[in-house]
Amino acid sequence: MRTVMFILVVWLPGLLLAQRPTHVPFDKEPLRFFESPFNIIFYIVIPLLILFLYIIWRRRIRKEQEEKQKNQQSNRE
Repeated sequence: MRTVMFILVVWLPGLLLAQRPTHVPFDKEPLRFFESPFNIIFYIVIPLLILFLYIIWRRRIRKEQEEKQKNQQSNRE
């Protein structure tokens, strides 16, 4: 068991780092949201719009289910 733990602790981080591509350029600087209108729209407005539409969609589904249950209850009586 100790051998397995040793292998996981010593070799696994090395294997994970070996998977990182060296030829792909990357920037460690944070993304500047307000640098261009595209960044504002893509990273702020669109996710908020998706969230808003999801909430409306879930409310509509919940109302339809409640109406369906009420109709089923009224049909039973």
